Amino acid sequence: MARRERPVESPAAESAFRREIAPWALLGLTLGLVEGATAAVLIKKTFATAGSPWIVNLAVAFVSGAPALSNVVSFVWANLAHGRARIRLMVGLQATFAVLVGLLGVAPRALGGLAFAVASILIARVVWTGLLTVRASVWSANYPRQSIGRYTGRIVIVSSLAVAAAAALAAWTLQTGRFDSRWLYAAGAAAGLTAAWLYRSARVRREFTLLAEENAAVGRSVPFSLGMLFEILRKDPHFREYMFWMGIYGGGNLMLTSQLVVIFSEHLHLAPGLQIALLSVVPLGSLPFFVPFWARMFDEGHIVEYRARQGWSLVLAIVPLTFGTWLHFVPLLWAGALLLGVAYAGANLGWNLGHNDFASVGRAQHYMGVHVTLTGVRGAIGPPAGILIYQWLESLRPGAGIYSLVLPLIFVTIGAMGFSHMRRVMRAAPGQRR
Repeated sequence: MARRERPVESPAAESAFRREIAPWALLGLTLGLVEGATAAVLIKKTFATAGSPWIVNLAVAFVSGAPALSNVVSFVWANLAHGRARIRLMVGLQATFAVLVGLLGVAPRALGGLAFAVASILIARVVWTGLLTVRASVWSANYPRQSIGRYTGRIVIVSSLAVAAAAALAAWTLQTGRFDSRWLYAAGAAAGLTAAWLYRSARVRREFTLLAEENAAVGRSVPFSLGMLFEILRKDPHFREYMFWMGIYGGGNLMLTSQLVVIFSEHLHLAPGLQIALLSVVPLGSLPFFVPFWARMFDEGHIVEYRARQGWSLVLAIVPLTFGTWLHFVPLLWAGALLLGVAYAGANLGWNLGHNDFASVGRAQHYMGVHVTLTGVRGAIGPPAGILIYQWLESLRPGAGIYSLVLPLIFVTIGAMGFSHMRRVMRAAPGQRR
């Protein structure tokens, strides 16, 4: 496959980037408090005695899977955004997300409070899904395909640092007890509301053309729906195969976090602050160092070529995490956490942008809707299944639950092998649109 030449950056793209960078940085501070691993540890620590271990651990599973689970309603957001001005919608969603995160600070420390906290996190993540769904079309309109990886990579870097900073603050708060963790949510809400106010200045390049193409491609009378999801998968076999392997690969990844939170707490007895450091601060804090590498790789070719290489990085991260857990060897866990940062840096770009290599003009948002909806399906299945298998093994023999970590490793490995298979087929038939 021929390598793409690096284009000269356009003034319009640079202007769009400058308007977006600060809001997404501030929203990263808000997001960090409801991001999978951090939120799961906070729930496990705060509500450890609010109910039976089964209930609390299932709550951990749903919270850790909430970022993916909430995507199951993405088709609603795609339909809502179809043919509508993007910036006004984005501002409203950002403000709503900030308020929902702030509400977590009023949850009572009891079983009812656990239910309220889980529901608040799920609803907040549903709103965040709307932001991701709409953002996909904004980015594809504002940044050229040959350089979209670099522009969005910069945003991912800043946002990830902010998420890591919020996670580090949460870890420090749990570790030292200097002040009530409820104040974290108030601060996160303030950051999110400030981001929404700043984002009002953002623009969508040639938005009139974008909206016209959307309406011409589908029409207002045929909104995005589950029927359209199945239609896209039926008519685009290459995208269907890509989604199949993403389901296996992503399902294994989603199992991992909830299992590690429970195992770290119940078997390794790691402090909550250390858990957040291993599962959030180190992976997200190191992520920016690796995004430029992955962004260059993404801009060089098709998403299948990219995933065939990037997919194995997560396999390499899960191996030391698994053996470090089995051996109770914390230095190996630190190594695995760093490798997670490498893998997440590449996965983030692929997840946000990969669908564009399959979508025709005017349908990028619908393909993103298919992608995130299927992500929601595996988010609803993966983490609870992982925890239920953990609990089942524990019921057979106390301590056997740690071996449930074999499942994420198997699933992620099979997914990486699937991407490699797609690449081999694509190279054998270069004239096909893959």
